[in-house]
Amino acid sequence: MSEQSVVRRVGLGALAALIAMSFLALAPRAGAATVVNGDFETGNLTGWSVQDSGAGTWFAYSGTANPVEPSASVPPPPQGSFAAITAQLDPGTHVLYQDVALEPGVAHTLSLIAYYQSNAPIVSPENLSYESGSNQQYRIDVIKPTAPLLTLAPEDILATLLHTKAGDPQALEPKTLTADLTPFGGQTVRLRFVEVDNQGPLNAGADSISIGGPATPVAPTPLSPAPPSNAFSFGKLKLNKKNGTATLKVNVPGAGKLTAVDAKKKAPKRIKKATGTSAARETVTLHLKATGAGMKTLEEKGELQFKALVTFTPTGGVAASQNRKGKLKLKISS
Repeated sequence: MSEQSVVRRVGLGALAALIAMSFLALAPRAGAATVVNGDFETGNLTGWSVQDSGAGTWFAYSGTANPVEPSASVPPPPQGSFAAITAQLDPGTHVLYQDVALEPGVAHTLSLIAYYQSNAPIVSPENLSYESGSNQQYRIDVIKPTAPLLTLAPEDILATLLHTKAGDPQALEPKTLTADLTPFGGQTVRLRFVEVDNQGPLNAGADSISIGGPATPVAPTPLSPAPPSNAFSFGKLKLNKKNGTATLKVNVPGAGKLTAVDAKKKAPKRIKKATGTSAARETVTLHLKATGAGMKTLEEKGELQFKALVTFTPTGGVAASQNRKGKLKLKISS
């Protein structure tokens, strides 16, 4: 049989169905996400989209009569008066899907009832084509809405609730399945039900599809405490001309350690290393003294220009450095 691909979006049903859906839209939902017509009690597939290849399709049904072959039977809806099921007389691939927006910051649990009956053994190759070898499977996934509808790529599948495999029984009684969708809060996800058959009729059913969960916000990840500030500023540089030294005031934001070294990379160095500590936000005094080579310059010229590299390392934080230029002076006796 040649492939006949039909993509149809099911429109609104009768006026009664429209009214029913209006009430559904107004009803509050604990999980802050809504599956439209997840119980199919409108008697149609309002809110869902269907893509079919080959023969057969998805139906909203009631009772036990097969939608395409009334003389054959299918399992009755497991909840309420209606459910969704696939029915066919010849091979095909049938997808039922709906996109759902998940609100950020709340818990989301997808819950549904799944069941099936197959007239042939289950065969599940890694594809969803009824035209590519033996294929008799039913799977239910949550996928990215931007992915191809028949994707099986792991990066496209967010969660899998059902995947029949070779050796599985040919019938599954109605079973409640769940998946935690909380990690995908703030995103839109696609609920996908896909059935493939080319070995015989396969009736795949779904009912009572909803997304709920506690309305309490999901606890945010605790933020790491902000690192202590390392911003500091210079105060006054006070010279002692009698001995050629100086004191440098440094304003620091909290507890930590201060160092001052000669910023000159090559020897000879002009000033010695100076250190200081702070216990809180305060002003620390650094005592600057000339090295032996620096004292010679002071004694010869009466002054010594320098550039100090001052570093403040806050307790438990990251160090910061600034340069401070200055001049030591020594009063030379005549």
